[in-house]
Amino acid sequence: MKKIETSLNNLKTDIANFYKFDKQQFMVMNIVDMVEKLEIQWFFADYAHPCDITCFYTYSEPNIQIPSIASIVGGAWVAEAELVDLMGVNIENAKKGFVLEDDFEGSPLRKVK
Repeated sequence: MKKIETSLNNLKTDIANFYKFDKQQFMVMNIVDMVEKLEIQWFFADYAHPCDITCFYTYSEPNIQIPSIASIVGGAWVAEAELVDLMGVNIENAKKGFVLEDDFEGSPLRKVK
C-alpha cells in the first residue's frame, strides 16, 4: 500500500491530481480516533492488476471541518455521511441522519463522548 500524506488545505488538489475515474476506485474514507487528534484516511484501489491501494491521510483536531471530496469522487458522499453520524465529525456539506436518526445524541465510534 502506498501512503501519501496531505493536509486539509491541499486535500482536494491532491485527490484531483491523483484520481482518474477509469483507473482508480474510491474504496472508503476512514477516521482513526486518537483522542487528542484524528487520523483521516481516504483509500483508493487501482482497477488494473495488481490492484494497488493508495491511502491519502492527514491529521486534524476533532472539531475542524474536513473538506468533502464528493465534487471529485461522486460516491464519496456516502462515506462522508456515515462518518458524520458515527464519528461526530464536521465534513463539508454532509449532514447527520444518513446512518442514524438525525436527532441521535452522541457519536458511537468516538473514544471520547
